[in-house]
Amino acid sequence: MITGLSVVSVAANRPSPETITNMKFNINFDDVKVENDNVEISYTFTTTYEGGENNSKNVGDLKIVGKVFMKEDKKRAEEISKSWKEQKTLPIDLAEDLINLLNFECGSRGTLLAWSVGLVAPLPLTRAKLQPQQGQGQAQ
Repeated sequence: MITGLSVVSVAANRPSPETITNMKFNINFDDVKVENDNVEISYTFTTTYEGGENNSKNVGDLKIVGKVFMKEDKKRAEEISKSWKEQKTLPIDLAEDLINLLNFECGSRGTLLAWSVGLVAPLPLTRAKLQPQQGQGQAQ
């Protein structure tokens, strides 16, 4: 169960005034710490804004770094810890829930940040749905 979310740092820049024609979103899970039933997952949410000829020019970017805090039963916490230690992945159901949470939270929080440097809101419009890779129950 997710018990909290914190933002550690934010950054935005708009190096070019060209029209934004495309946005790319990325969420990285940077680290996982498990202590008893407490789980702490560090993340980085980035939005890259493209424009110019052939959408090839970086016209801006936004980055939010933070942590998600969770309480899990001992078995689930051990599963999360093992998955992270062995493969640097999270169980697919957890990864999917976290991606959707972070899309909403970072999109919301990033809207004013983006606006302050002349970028559009970093709002992914679709819900993420992950699938295991060839017989694995993990998301990378």
